[in-house]
Amino acid sequence: MSEGLQNPELSLDQLYDQAAQAQPELKSYGENFLQYLQDKYPGQFDGVPFEQAPLKEIERIQDKVQADYNGDHTKVADILRGRFLVETPEQIEIVRREMAAFQQDMHIEKYKDFYAEPLLTHFRTLNTQVRLPGGHVAEFRVDQIDLAIAGDQTHDLYEEMQKIERTAKLENRPLTEAEMEQWERLLEEQRIEFDRASNKANLDSLLNEKGAATLQSHRNDRLAAMSETFGKLGKNGGVIAGIALGTLSSAFALASGSSKAEAAEIFYETAVPYGETELDLARGDLDAAARSATIETASNGGSLAGAAAGATIGTLIMPGVGTAIGAGIGLLSGGIGAGYITEKLYDNYAQLKSGAVNLVQETAESLTSAVENTRRYLASWFDDDPVLDVQVAFASLPDRVMPDMPPEVAALVEVKVSQTLFEQRFAEIEEHDGLPEVLAYIEAHPQDTEHSAPAPEKQSMHYAHLPAPGMG
Repeated sequence: MSEGLQNPELSLDQLYDQAAQAQPELKSYGENFLQYLQDKYPGQFDGVPFEQAPLKEIERIQDKVQADYNGDHTKVADILRGRFLVETPEQIEIVRREMAAFQQDMHIEKYKDFYAEPLLTHFRTLNTQVRLPGGHVAEFRVDQIDLAIAGDQTHDLYEEMQKIERTAKLENRPLTEAEMEQWERLLEEQRIEFDRASNKANLDSLLNEKGAATLQSHRNDRLAAMSETFGKLGKNGGVIAGIALGTLSSAFALASGSSKAEAAEIFYETAVPYGETELDLARGDLDAAARSATIETASNGGSLAGAAAGATIGTLIMPGVGTAIGAGIGLLSGGIGAGYITEKLYDNYAQLKSGAVNLVQETAESLTSAVENTRRYLASWFDDDPVLDVQVAFASLPDRVMPDMPPEVAALVEVKVSQTLFEQRFAEIEEHDGLPEVLAYIEAHPQDTEHSAPAPEKQSMHYAHLPAPGMG
């Protein structure tokens, strides 16, 4: 017999028809449970909505059946979906208790508490599969609003990550090195967003011991990666940058669990001129010593050239103070850029000879981007006027997300359905100095904007992705 929850006698098309017919049953299920909570806990669930999503597209269901369930469509339980959208940990804790107490009466077939043990992406929810009176099994969730918004923002990242996984699975092969790097980058971007939302809502209070330990392990890995990144930047950043970045690198190493001796070694090889070369020689690794010495020499030269170029850009914007700041930025970026290019040349000499590494194009794009970013941020520093007004942004941005939008712009457009959510998101972006990106987009896309009156209060968001990779 099938391990799925759906009726094995139904074909996928018949199951889909059954889901369509069961929509009123799920609506009644969610509204009755919400009314029960509002009556038993007065004031606690006022304003909490029950949302029912449209049926998932049949094409997506077919893809999921083949990629995730080896063709067994009876395992699909999210054709029909509904959820509560709550705000506080206290509300989630109440729902937890009620579901545990009445699991049989509520016909809950499966129950997963991802507030206690978050998913691989660090997304959190209460996820249940419930059997409705007509026999169809539907998904019923309890989502926290900040995480739901973050889920909307990261949905494309999750889709891209799933596409990588499914392509490899259908081709019956492991991920390539490039695919794995991309997959890990996409995963980390989602974790950052979900961690931010969870911290804002104080959801760590809902973790169990295993969930807390897992998140701490992931955070230590992130700190270790940041230590490695700052260390590499420091080594490739020339003489001056090495001290500051070496300090950051060793601090992140300590925070991630490294010993004081290991942190001291990281600082020495990052901050001390040719420190890495000295350590390589002390270990007797002549090849590594030659490599590190070559890269650092190039970095020091690049710092001087970058300082000159940065000073020129700063002078064009504001002579004097702009010159000094531009020189400082140019010194750092020039050293890092030169070190990076030298490292590429050193490590990929054979491939470069055969034309396999397109370093020229990569370098040109990086330098063009660096110059433009330097110009933009230096200009914003000396502009005393507000970068952008929230009402102007609301009226000027389009009503739907476009593929070429920067993340800051897309984040605002996604919540334009609500003036309140838009203002909250605007304040967060302003706090993180992201408004210049929004202003630049508005100025560059006047033909795409629609000047409209504020939309009425409404909360309508996509369902955040579940399950995460490896959490089936």
